[in-house]
Amino acid sequence: MAMAAPTLTPIRSTTTTLNHQIHGLQLKFSVSTFNPPNQNRRRSVPIRLTSSPNHNQNQSSPGLYSAKKFELTVSNVDLVLEDVRPYLIADGGNVDVVSVEDGVVSLRLQGACESCPSSTTTMTMGIERVLKEKFGDAVKDIRQVYDQPPEYTTVEAVNSHLDILRPAIKNYGGSVEVLSVEGEECHVKYVGPDSIGSGIKAAIKERFPDILNVTFSA
Repeated sequence: MAMAAPTLTPIRSTTTTLNHQIHGLQLKFSVSTFNPPNQNRRRSVPIRLTSSPNHNQNQSSPGLYSAKKFELTVSNVDLVLEDVRPYLIADGGNVDVVSVEDGVVSLRLQGACESCPSSTTTMTMGIERVLKEKFGDAVKDIRQVYDQPPEYTTVEAVNSHLDILRPAIKNYGGSVEVLSVEGEECHVKYVGPDSIGSGIKAAIKERFPDILNVTFSA
């Protein structure tokens, strides 16, 4: 009786097993090489920007202060006026603080601003508004000081002063003529818009402080 041939089981050679082990080590080394430990990786560190409590207050423009922050002094008035100086300088003028006494602020418009027909508007709508906003009730009055003393208050002098306003008045279809000056009273013949008329009254009383009342007639 013939014997059955034995079943042969493949035997993994030592060389093959060794190659697999070497390959596994290579893979492990490769992963370790290209994945460095976390402590060696570059990390993002958040940076917190801080400022001193007084930084913003010290660096803010004068216009950001409230009225309570200011004492009414020459230096503080000069500081506050930095808000309007760029506009004055752009028009060829400037403003100088002459004095601050008992709540009365005296200012001198310089350059083109002094002789500008709208100097009264500049004082009232610009400078006066800013000063009252920053100093509140501490400001009792704001006065414009001239390099030259005002002319004697006569009909001719007042009419001459109004010459700088006449082109603007004419553009609005109006006219103005000083009729008489009697003490504190100035009588003016005026035709034109009420808004321009208010400017005329202010311009006369500003230039001639002894005139307290300006009366219009058609």
